[in-house]
Amino acid sequence: MIDTQLVLKYCGVRISAQALMDAIPAGTDQPTVASELWHALTALASTEAQIAQLVPTLRDALRDVEQVLAAGPDDRIPVVDSTGALQARGPRLDALIGRRAAQVEHLRAMTRLWETRHPDPATTTPVPR
Repeated sequence: MIDTQLVLKYCGVRISAQALMDAIPAGTDQPTVASELWHALTALASTEAQIAQLVPTLRDALRDVEQVLAAGPDDRIPVVDSTGALQARGPRLDALIGRRAAQVEHLRAMTRLWETRHPDPATTTPVPR
């Protein structure tokens, strides 16, 4: 089952995962609002998972640099990767952040369409902000 928490996170709307799955027609290749919303959620979840995988590596590299900069004359310091750990991963992070931003906008558009086609409060609930 698809996790619809990203809709709540980025759109402020609670959509029932069951209602979304029920709205996707079986046995057809024709896109629907429900199927496109499902694809938007799947793509965004994948991108966020990829970003999350990069964070520990970038955090470790930054921590090493911080320790070197804060070290006193008698302190042991970690070896800083001089091959450009941050530079090597930075462009990938930038690309993923850009892709995530586009996917969030797509998710918002699909959510607005969902809300117009599924006004039933049992399937869609606006969350006060």
